[in-house]
Formats: sequence, C-alpha cells, structure tokens
Amino acid sequence: MSLIAEFIVTTYTESHPMNFFLFIVLLLVLISCDNTTSPQENSKATTENVPDYLNNPLQGKVSQRGLYRMVRSSGVVNDSNTNTGKVISKPVIQQVESTELIPLVKGAQMYLQYRLWPLPNQPAYVNLRRVLKHPEMKLPDGSVSTGSDFEVKRRVSSNHVIVYTGYGFDEDYELVEGDWVFEIWYQDKKLIEQKFTTYWPDEKEIAKLKPVLSLGNNVQSKMQLPENPEPQKNWPRVMVGENVEAPAGVHDALSDPTSAKLGPAPVNN
Repeated sequence: MSLIAEFIVTTYTESHPMNFFLFIVLLLVLISCDNTTSPQENSKATTENVPDYLNNPLQGKVSQRGLYRMVRSSGVVNDSNTNTGKVISKPVIQQVESTELIPLVKGAQMYLQYRLWPLPNQPAYVNLRRVLKHPEMKLPDGSVSTGSDFEVKRRVSSNHVIVYTGYGFDEDYELVEGDWVFEIWYQDKKLIEQKFTTYWPDEKEIAKLKPVLSLGNNVQSKMQLPENPEPQKNWPRVMVGENVEAPAGVHDALSDPTSAKLGPAPVNN
C-alpha cells in the first residue's frame, strides 16, 4: 500500500473508528478493480500476439502437375486405405511433362504438388482428407473401385504444407480411361482439386514413352505375392529388388538436378 493510502487509513480510523471495517473493504475493492484486466482486453492482447498473416483465410494452390516417371523407390507395401490395397514406399520421381493429359502406359505416374497456407507452426502436423475419384476399375478379386477417401497427416513448416500426391500405373487393371480427380480437404473445406484425364496413346507414342517411363534403377520386374492380411488382395505385383541394371534413360534422370525426391508418401494412395 502506498504512503498516501497509509495516511488516509490512519486519519480515518482516528476520527471514525466505527466505520473502519467498511472503509478497508471499499479500498480493497478499488485496488482489485484497478489491477484486473477485462476478458475483452485479454482477448485483444492474445490476438495482437498472432501474426497478421495467420488471420487470413486458409488457402491452397497446385504448384506443379503432370506426367512423371519413377526413378527409384523402396518397394511395394500394403495399405488398406488405398483403392488397390498397396502403395510404393519412398518414391523418387522426375517430371516428364507438365500436363493434365496422362497416357495409359505402365510405368506412367501422374502427380501434383500442392501448397496450403497459412497454418500455425504448432502443432507441427495437420490432418488432411485426401480424396481420389477415378473411372471404374475392376480389381483382380472381382470387386470394382472408383477411388479412395482417407485421412493423411502432413508436416507444417514455416506456416506452409508443401507436398506431392499422385498415382502410378503399375498394373494392367489400373489402366482405365477417363477423368481422375484429386481433392485435398481441411476439416469441411476443400482446398485443392486437380483433374487429370487418361487416354490410350497410339503405338508411336507408346514406343516413345516406354524407355522414358521404365522403372528405376532399384526396381526389377519381378512378380510376387505379397503377404496381405486380406487374402482377396494377394494378387501378383511388381516388387523391388537390388543390383538390377537400370533401364535406358534412368541414369540421366538420376544425374538430373530437377529430379523431385519425395519422402515416405505413397504412390498409389
């Protein structure tokens, strides 16, 4: 309590001892009101600590899209979320052409890179919904797939999410003609939509594309039955091997600085 307050209390108690208690209560209430910040002021202070750009609406943009080729990967793994029950782990891809028209050739990869912003850096990961819609595809077990829809977790860095997603044509049954639509959702808001259209190329185009789209230096064309807990999905697949001679054109891709290296994000998801 200040010296002035002490003086007031001393003087007041000497002249009005019967009302001293009421005076003390009033003084404490005044001091409490002076030191208390209103909820509105607290809210304003919290808002002022948030950078202005984080208050902007969340938005998304497709940075790249097109036809890619696989340079190398860590192999095929099972994933019950995908339309085919499999994914390719740790793919390394290179863009062949920026396009929305994808030729139906085994080894072709259609990919897009998307960016979402602004996001707070904490938490370090954000949950997104990844949707793929494609023409009817008859799987080896006799069932029909028209796409997939599941949740993915992506890392936030410098208030952005920047990642690739896509689909690789590794099996004959995957070669279906029509529109393939990728969507990325955050909560109930669709932030990304990218449509590709697949088509059957002529023999001349196939001959030109096959050497370019050949599987990478760590992939061998070996058919093997994976150990899938769902027996109906244990059909032959292209598996990864080591010390396999690279197909034509792959060495150029490996030495090309424009090759895009992805993390553990799956291919056929």
